Amino acid sequence: MGVAEAFLNLLEKLGGKTVEVAERPISRIPSGRSIQDRLRALKQMQIEVEKEKVKETEKEMAEIIEWRKQELQKPFSERLAEGMLKYFSGPIKALSSSFRGLDYDLYRANIKMSRETYVALIIAVSIFLALFAFAVGVLMYFSYTLSLLLGLLGFISGFLYMRTYPKIVWRSRVAEVEKALPYALRHMASLLSAGVGITESMVSVANANYGVISEEFELMIRDMRTGASLEEALTKFEEKMDSEGVSRVVKQILRAIKFGGNLADILYKLAEDFAFDYRMKLVEYVQKINGISFVYMFLTIVMPTMFVVGILAGSIMARTLILPVESLALILLFAFPALSVLMVVMMKRGEPR
Repeated sequence: MGVAEAFLNLLEKLGGKTVEVAERPISRIPSGRSIQDRLRALKQMQIEVEKEKVKETEKEMAEIIEWRKQELQKPFSERLAEGMLKYFSGPIKALSSSFRGLDYDLYRANIKMSRETYVALIIAVSIFLALFAFAVGVLMYFSYTLSLLLGLLGFISGFLYMRTYPKIVWRSRVAEVEKALPYALRHMASLLSAGVGITESMVSVANANYGVISEEFELMIRDMRTGASLEEALTKFEEKMDSEGVSRVVKQILRAIKFGGNLADILYKLAEDFAFDYRMKLVEYVQKINGISFVYMFLTIVMPTMFVVGILAGSIMARTLILPVESLALILLFAFPALSVLMVVMMKRGEPR
């Protein structure tokens, strides 16, 4: 019995040794390979590893360049706002909660920014205008206190302007929609007369180049593809525009769909009515421009001359310059041209859409 146990123990030890040897990696040189062959193979492996590293580096650089291109495609204002939000996220988020109705204003203006990002942009623009106004005060040799007041006025002006900017953009978009509405209606009416459905005609207008109204039609088509009905999409468009002309068109379309009627003829009639209204507004605008042109000539020609004559007369009576030469040059080079530009902008804004 003792001999049998000793024999079994010997077999067990031999089996364990066999498994241990089998698990060890083979590190011997393969047969037929010399040391020179191994060195060449090792050198080739090093070259392949270096090539892989170069490929990975080039791939990383290509990804960085592509990301940078996509980043640069963003408008500068958006990148500036994101930079402000990155470093001052806490105060900006706290301030943005006090802006009521800003989300709706951004939606109507089709400004693709979050509330926090736009508030960051407001602060950045306000700071820039404050610094610019302060620099102008320093260049005009104003006192330090007056320059600071100018800077504060620039900050407040920039803040108020940027807060109302979405509403300005929205009004501009509404004007563009009203201007292109007759062309879009004729486009839809011609397709409806040819037997095309109302939805397909809206898709055609969205794919056409009618500016803002094509963008809005594309948004309506997108809403309908996500489950909204035609009535819901049109009603949403009417509420977003808040325009008498758009409301009139939407109500006529919904009435024709609900109660029946020749929608093509209705759209043709609406297009003719809008075109007639535009012609009448254009006549009124020309009459207004004839009166404003005299004011423009006074501000750009007569007023600078009178200002220089007044400064010279006052200086002769006082026997000294009542205004520094630098300030006079800044007023003539910047103030009066700014008034001229403002007049042109006002005339342009009054142009019928």
